[in-house]
Amino acid sequence: MLGYLYQCREALLLAIVETRSQPSLSVSIERFDDVAFEQNGTATELLQLKHHVNPASLADMSVDLWKTLRIWSEAVAADPQAPFERRFGIITTAQAPVGSAAELLRATRPSIDAEKDALALLKAAATTSISGETAAGRKAFLALSDRDQENLLAAIHIHDQAPSITNARSEIEEQLFFSAPDGKVADLVDHLEGWWFSQVVACLADVASPAISLLALRAKIDEIAKAFRNNELLISSEALAVSADDLPESDGRTFVRQMRCVDVAEESIELAKLDFYRATAQRSTWARENALLDGEAARYDADLVERWKRERLARESSGKPISDDEKKTFGRDLFHWASRAQAPFRNRHEQWLCTGSYQILSDGVTVGWHPDHSTMFGTPAKGEAA
Repeated sequence: MLGYLYQCREALLLAIVETRSQPSLSVSIERFDDVAFEQNGTATELLQLKHHVNPASLADMSVDLWKTLRIWSEAVAADPQAPFERRFGIITTAQAPVGSAAELLRATRPSIDAEKDALALLKAAATTSISGETAAGRKAFLALSDRDQENLLAAIHIHDQAPSITNARSEIEEQLFFSAPDGKVADLVDHLEGWWFSQVVACLADVASPAISLLALRAKIDEIAKAFRNNELLISSEALAVSADDLPESDGRTFVRQMRCVDVAEESIELAKLDFYRATAQRSTWARENALLDGEAARYDADLVERWKRERLARESSGKPISDDEKKTFGRDLFHWASRAQAPFRNRHEQWLCTGSYQILSDGVTVGWHPDHSTMFGTPAKGEAA
């Protein structure tokens, strides 16, 4: 599992670096390879990522090395032009031993004959090893012609002792250090990773859009950085991730009972439940991140309560409902008014945030829809509106 998560986080780190030199590229995961950079749907760089929790070695007989060489050897056998059209890279937390083929194939070659010496080492390992785990890779590599072997190695660049999944996070923060105010870079990366992981999931699930544009990544970084500079609130991935399919059974909650007592339609109830859980998740995230100003949430709720009270009184001005049916009609109309209400939370204008906040207040019986809601569902706490 760490290996898959490592691919996602390391891909973000690599993409951030790449935005500076080749912003027109896109990055994909598990499409052409573990990670790949591409231009107009054609891969320009294929990357194999190897994550180890414990110290590991990328020696000449390494399973990681030969599994990778099998994939690339088969690609070159199918298309001998591949080494001239794209680069092949291994990014691994393992260490390339001194004098090994992996050391010779690092991105910065240690000598002019590095590729020739690496080829000799790999051929020796391929012919002498008896490991069943590397057999397929060794066979595929030896099946290539001498010229194809040379071309493949010329296109390979190895980055060993790469940062672990936790250290990769630190490197992402270093890359974005100047994008956020002091003390806020970790929060910026939290928001960026939330967006990034949702993009990765979307790409893996949608064959029509299998890659993430580096321009989109740059725009998202700029958007989040601007929000931090201007003290704006950001919508979290947790809130956006809430969907109708994820809603818990909540028919016993007060805000649902409040809707049912005035015969709100089931479809409207389901939308209100979605708004409630999205708003709850978002407001909890802001509180956890200390993103809210002192008393800001309480002032927002007080404003919603005042709007609700004014609307209720305006509706009662033509005469209070008396019969049960009149009370239910009154309550449904008041509920639907609240479900369309517009009240921004600082810079956020999402409809679900306002209407979901009304449902939160309804859950605490601070507001209600039925004219007799306070006696039906309990009296609000001291200081709250009746």
